[in-house]
Amino acid sequence: MIRPEIDPNIRRLPVYMLVDCSSSMNGDAIEAVDQGFKNLTVKLRTNPYTSDIVWFSIISFDSIPRQMIPLCPLGEYRGAPFKIGGSSNLGRALIFLRECVDQEVRKQSAERGEKGDWRPLVFLMSDGRPTDNWEAVAAAVSKEMNFVACGVGIDVNIDMLKKVTRTVVLMKDLTQETFNQFIDFLGATMTTASHRSDSQSDGLSNMDSCYSNIKIILS
Repeated sequence: MIRPEIDPNIRRLPVYMLVDCSSSMNGDAIEAVDQGFKNLTVKLRTNPYTSDIVWFSIISFDSIPRQMIPLCPLGEYRGAPFKIGGSSNLGRALIFLRECVDQEVRKQSAERGEKGDWRPLVFLMSDGRPTDNWEAVAAAVSKEMNFVACGVGIDVNIDMLKKVTRTVVLMKDLTQETFNQFIDFLGATMTTASHRSDSQSDGLSNMDSCYSNIKIILS
């Protein structure tokens, strides 16, 4: 995909979906993820708070990470079918995420008088069972971005996900009905984040208050 031109007058909210596609995430229901993301981008395009400000990227990972969709406007998302297999190298995926952010997210520049983009919002979808050394990387990266961990499956390791972020939501299965509810949650979160960014002069340094009304979050 060719990286789109960026309007320097628009301060974007970069949203990265970091999707665990390792063998432990197996099941035909993973196909619901792609359709769900299509529905999400349609929902966000019709929302005045998110239509221009939110840019969207998808990174899948198993043994190696892959950026399936580089950071792009919502209207350019055309789907990204997922394939399951391999181990869950979360540490490697987080390093790759940081590299993508460094390349795609505009930094603040005092010399040019540019504020840059808002702090990236990252949704990690996983069953919380990484197979590599991930903790030191997660501790560093989670300070640089706003993370929401989305625990998938009945055997999800919640304690592990809480080491990445205090904000954890649960999906016990990936049926279309459950994923549709999750898409509603994503849309509400991004709308709240966009509304906050639109009303603040500095960055989104802390997203805790954005989730205060989401009842499915684990405290």
